[in-house]
Amino acid sequence: MINTNKQKESSLLLKLADKINDPDLKREYLLNLKDLITNEPSTSTSQPYTLIKIFHIFENPSIQNITLQDLQKEIKDTKQELQNFKQKTKKQITNLDQILLQKHSSSSSSDKEIAPIDRTNLEDQEETSTKFINLIERITYQKLHINITITIQDCLKLQTTALIDSGAQMNCIQEGLIPTKYFEKTKQKLSTANGENLRVKLKVTDVHICNEGICNKRSFILVKNLDIGIILGQPFLEIIKPFKIKTEGITTKIFQQKIIFAFNEKPITKDINLLKIFSLFKEHSINLIKTKENHLYFMKQKVSNKKLEQHLQTSQIRGKINSLRNNIINNLCSDLPDAFWHKKRHVMSLPHKKDFTEQNILTKARPIQMTYELMKHCKKKKFKNY
Repeated sequence: MINTNKQKESSLLLKLADKINDPDLKREYLLNLKDLITNEPSTSTSQPYTLIKIFHIFENPSIQNITLQDLQKEIKDTKQELQNFKQKTKKQITNLDQILLQKHSSSSSSDKEIAPIDRTNLEDQEETSTKFINLIERITYQKLHINITITIQDCLKLQTTALIDSGAQMNCIQEGLIPTKYFEKTKQKLSTANGENLRVKLKVTDVHICNEGICNKRSFILVKNLDIGIILGQPFLEIIKPFKIKTEGITTKIFQQKIIFAFNEKPITKDINLLKIFSLFKEHSINLIKTKENHLYFMKQKVSNKKLEQHLQTSQIRGKINSLRNNIINNLCSDLPDAFWHKKRHVMSLPHKKDFTEQNILTKARPIQMTYELMKHCKKKKFKNY
């Protein structure tokens, strides 16, 4: 539409040139008109897009074949990423452990005085407590490990670490801690916390548990696969009753003398939220590592298949495959197969009938495969005719 209007305008200007009688003025007018038309910028009309042209772009996308070198490079990059991720995760877990330890060391123990309550904010505290009732924020635990000295039959003296366990039915001693010559056979029975029976065959009776110069005679049984040398169970706790458990250890009175069984480790307080974050981070990291390892395994399988594919494309292998294929076509898939039994391997004559020739056999019109069963059947028929 725009081009048509311009053509009309140009023709009109040319008609005006015919009205000029002065040749010099007419010539100057035409030259100016020529410059005006030639110097005018040309405007190109934009062609509208159609859905057919757009769909035609995506009809034949360029397919890039993955080469063996690409797969090997991806495996190398994945291995490097996996190694870097493991190192980074290890550092992050170490940092989280340090944060937890700092929190534990800065947390107040159970023996410290409780801070006074601000009465001005008592109403706000009561309102908050109703929202978060029975919510555990921190946990505090302590391993009840103590150092003791035991004396066996006034001959063997041993200093070791013992675990105080109120759930243990008897005092237990680890296998290999003391010589077997001090043990004697027993028929006592012992079970674990989940009810599983333990094999108990030996015990030692003359054992003195000493602390701060006071000794108590107790008996022990030999238990295999203990994580700690000695476990002091209910029989030991019975002789020190009444007792108090504090942060420093277990305090009791024996013969009007105060005795402290000091703990080797201080109580540990852990923040539930930090433990939850730490657990989620470890779980997330483990899942990512497993995902990368699975991807690496699949890539190795793909490389193996790619190598096998390239090996099958070699001229030597293709020659063997073609030879086997031709052999199958000629021997197994033909109308007259001879792969299992040669058709002329067994030749028989029948002399019992005069003027008999092979051409009179009906089956000669189409050779058949002579099997062992068929040959055996023919022999039986032959001897019967005799």
